[in-house]
Amino acid sequence: MPEAPTMIAGRYRLGEAIGSGGMGRVWLAHDERLDRDVAIKEIVLPPGSEEDAAVARRRTLREARAAARLNHPGVVGVYDVFEADGKPWIVMEHVPSRSLKEIVQQDGPLDDRQAAVIGLDILEALQAAHKAGVQHRDVKPANVLIADDGRVVLTDFGIATIEGDGLITSSGQQLHASLDYMAPERAQEGEATAAADLWSLGATLYDAVEGRAPFHRSSAVGTLTAIAADPPDPMERAGALAPVIDGLLKKNPGERLSAAEATRLLQAAADGKVARATAAPVAPAKPDHKPATVRTTPRRPLLIGAAVVLVLVVALVAFIALRPDGTTGPGTGDNVAADPTGTAAGAPSAVPSDDPAPPSAEPTLTGAANPSPSGGAAPGGGSEGDGTEGGGGRPQLPQGWRDYTDPTGFKVYVPNGWTRSQEGTEVYFTGSNGRVLLIDQTNEPKPDPVADWNSQRDYRVGRGEFPGYTEVKIVAVDYFQKAADWEWLYNESYGRVHVNNRGVITAPDQAYGIYWQTNEADWAASQSDLQLIYESFVPRP
Repeated sequence: MPEAPTMIAGRYRLGEAIGSGGMGRVWLAHDERLDRDVAIKEIVLPPGSEEDAAVARRRTLREARAAARLNHPGVVGVYDVFEADGKPWIVMEHVPSRSLKEIVQQDGPLDDRQAAVIGLDILEALQAAHKAGVQHRDVKPANVLIADDGRVVLTDFGIATIEGDGLITSSGQQLHASLDYMAPERAQEGEATAAADLWSLGATLYDAVEGRAPFHRSSAVGTLTAIAADPPDPMERAGALAPVIDGLLKKNPGERLSAAEATRLLQAAADGKVARATAAPVAPAKPDHKPATVRTTPRRPLLIGAAVVLVLVVALVAFIALRPDGTTGPGTGDNVAADPTGTAAGAPSAVPSDDPAPPSAEPTLTGAANPSPSGGAAPGGGSEGDGTEGGGGRPQLPQGWRDYTDPTGFKVYVPNGWTRSQEGTEVYFTGSNGRVLLIDQTNEPKPDPVADWNSQRDYRVGRGEFPGYTEVKIVAVDYFQKAADWEWLYNESYGRVHVNNRGVITAPDQAYGIYWQTNEADWAASQSDLQLIYESFVPRP
């Protein structure tokens, strides 16, 4: 809160801070010109490159444009967007409220009729958005506000896609949203559709009555796998809301409830009746002409079973840092922090866990490294294999691979066609053959990688993160300054998987985790690829 009231843009007097997240702060302010209270979102630009700052500005403009298209009581109004003090600001309608997330956390889960009434209002707002050519893409309890007067309001259109807007594409290479509430097809292909918003509505309603997300697991990999392959966790409190939740959480978008059918079932639940869902494909309201962000090619089927595609998504642009509740959020809620998503299975991370951790064994990235690839220059992040020598003593870049450069500065060779996604500091690359590469980083490494892996092993295995855990080894390896490998097998819902997690210290204030996972039967065949990844990896300068 500022020491004294501050005037912004010559008309908005800032009062108290009413929310904060990874993207900045939300202030209660007074519009001196129109004599009314407003909420102003201050976007704190990330440190680093001008490109990162430009991304933040584009996101701000996109949020304002998306919400400004909508004139509906169920959507927070946007009044203005401007730049002051070198930062973008969004002026919004002030809605005295609590989020649905806060209500569930503070008061407990809702009963089925209460949740159904809220669901009807959210669905009406979504239909208005879809009719205007806008897909929200981040429907979740934190973005549903319950006003003091009972009004239900959908907020935060910061990652929405807009018909005809060139600021964002439907590419699956960059996705932004909350892991627990993302539809499988969005995770796999990045498609922004009305059907994906309806899935997120179903996950939000599940959370409202059960008090937790339907596919949440203790790790990001586990959650993403459950979204792709598992049914939702059994419902115990859903009552009359169960048919609509089941219908909205169908993994195949073509089998998912339409908005009209969802409305019918929600109304029945609100009236205290249990209705039966009828098979109906999603038929979202369509704009007059096709949005530029909607794909025209058929969706690939989700690959479930031994060759499951681990739809590792929720990639945030480099300046957004996801943290569990109580720390830093991604800026996707107007007045609450980000939802917890956990850390990737077995991957050390700089992000503290929600669960109490043993001393020095919290899931923090520590392994480290000893000399290996030098920190010399490397080919640009977009280059593909052409038989040329890698820079800085790196191996030749093979055909079928590309030289990836992360916005944070590290470099690594990655197979062509693998999907990049991001969860906080964790950067995922996922192949259609069940192989997963995860690279995490921290600036606070533990001094002994072997001791840290042993500690994390005791903690994570002890709390049941890896069913059927079989340890292969925890050993020091010669890589950069210090390093250790933790190799193990465990059971996933689709079969047995094999993992090696290399913790790498590259500098006193820099460490990485290089996590590699395959199906058990594919482990031996994958080792040449893993070795190439190790040899091509270069930490940030």
